[in-house]
Amino acid sequence: MEEMLSILETYLPLAGAGLPDPTLTLVSLTERTLGLGNRRGTERVAGFAIISLKGGRLDAVARFALWGATPDEVDILTSELQQRLLADRTELWNQGFLMLRQQDTGVAEHISSLGAWRKTTDVKVLYEFHDRDLDGAESLIARIPIHVDPEERNSPVRETTTVRDEIVRWDNHQAETLRVAGSSRAPWALSGLAALAYRPAAFSGAQVTLARLDLDNPAAPTAYPDLPSFLAAVTDPGHPERHGQVVFADLETFLAAFTPAGDPIPLGDWDEDGVEDEYRPGLIRFDHPLRLSGPREQLRITYDDAALGAPAVVYLRAGARRLG
Repeated sequence: MEEMLSILETYLPLAGAGLPDPTLTLVSLTERTLGLGNRRGTERVAGFAIISLKGGRLDAVARFALWGATPDEVDILTSELQQRLLADRTELWNQGFLMLRQQDTGVAEHISSLGAWRKTTDVKVLYEFHDRDLDGAESLIARIPIHVDPEERNSPVRETTTVRDEIVRWDNHQAETLRVAGSSRAPWALSGLAALAYRPAAFSGAQVTLARLDLDNPAAPTAYPDLPSFLAAVTDPGHPERHGQVVFADLETFLAAFTPAGDPIPLGDWDEDGVEDEYRPGLIRFDHPLRLSGPREQLRITYDDAALGAPAVVYLRAGARRLG
């Protein structure tokens, strides 16, 4: 509401000498819903769908009260205000005013105690405001275990299937390898990598290996000295390297290869120090798509330990789409 009023207040004229200040007040105000539950969608940060887009609508009648030394003067001020509002319809739409309609205008009224004339004009507005929210989230969903236990609850012989996207989470409990494999039905094209990471100060971590592998090739992957040469080889449009890797000395070096992709995201308190953790988003964009033609071709990111050696969290995601 304050934002809506602050925009409309810019249309108030300057006060005349010895006259009261013009004012803006609300005659009525009703909140309307926007979308489903005031949700507009989800914003992706570095490829992670993490921020909820919310908002709402305000159905209101705003009253402008203007002052003049004579009836003609206050009439002119009122007319000029109405014309400015009409002329700025497009700009006001861009600021959230979906509707702005002149409603009622009073007659000039003489206020003898002030020796001035007052006139009011009412404007009906429908204003849409937007907001961004984490919905109280403390982590992201990296995998969903599904248990099939038809005969006995929590049976030790129950079957478990894990549903996952091209995303993994590394923390001080586990650091499983991110594997993205091709498909026999249609090749995959990878456009880049995304990371969302929280690390305590001075934690460098263990070695990280980024590899593009041909599982039918028994030889050791070709070693590349740095990320640019590795990416140039494995994404070469004509003759891509299908069995190569680049090794980063530690997690800190690996994450430093990502380009910052926005402001830090507050997300939970994993290290339980009473301070909300700030996750830094980053991206590695491929100049050309990395194509995986079959299930025996994989992209892998491997951490050289079973878990991170500190209360840290790293989410990794591959930007993948199926071709054809």
